[in-house]
Amino acid sequence: MRLTLIQMEVRYKKPQANLDTVESLLTSCQTPGDIVLLPELFTSGYLFKSATELHELAEENTGSKTIVRLQSLARQLDTLIVAGLPEKKDNQYFNSAVAVDKDGLKACYRKISQTNIDRQYFSRGNKPVVFEHMGIRLGIAICFDLWFPEIVREYVKQGVDVILHPANFGGQQSLHMARARAIENDVYIATCNRLGSESTETISGHYCGNSQVCTPTGDYLLKLEHQEETATTILNIDSENPKKVIGVNLIDEMNAITEILKTSNKES
Repeated sequence: MRLTLIQMEVRYKKPQANLDTVESLLTSCQTPGDIVLLPELFTSGYLFKSATELHELAEENTGSKTIVRLQSLARQLDTLIVAGLPEKKDNQYFNSAVAVDKDGLKACYRKISQTNIDRQYFSRGNKPVVFEHMGIRLGIAICFDLWFPEIVREYVKQGVDVILHPANFGGQQSLHMARARAIENDVYIATCNRLGSESTETISGHYCGNSQVCTPTGDYLLKLEHQEETATTILNIDSENPKKVIGVNLIDEMNAITEILKTSNKES
């Protein structure tokens, strides 16, 4: 499976300009991958003076101009696009990531973890989302999600081979977390982080790029720097064999440890 990262500078509160950037980068890419991954909230940016300011940029998935545009690109380039965006649903707002192919919306994940910024704008998602593409089981985690191994463990239990990780962060901690989660869960983790800066009266954000793709052994298939670019790599996925860490069957050991801890908690 070929995977393309679109590391881009997100134009603040300019959805159409950001979609134009994606189209320009993708159509100039020699051969886009079977999956194209974009950053978190790529249409809007992340820091706002008020929740209302961001909510005005959110769209419902049904009839979304953004999803229609991504579908057109996916059809044109014969790919699946995974992209972070602000979503409105039933008078709630979510920090979401959608998977869109030539037929339209294939999956939608809503961020489960919440930073202090997320809490100001968004409701919390309540479940992991697993879907298949080209016979490979995929999961989505958004930015801060990877700080919580419980989320990734749930994906592992559901047989996910690759975790797609749209992100908006400024430091290196989340990159280290991604590599650790890849190693401890025997999964590929692809992180697409944005570029650019934003500020309000109370907070500033400077986004570092440095997007990467980690193998289950912690090696880097891609490791980008700090410029707007596309990059493609190949994932050699063996989904037939059970997941292992240092030769130990991961699921069996997870289940054994879980039972021991349950017993221990009851006795205490």
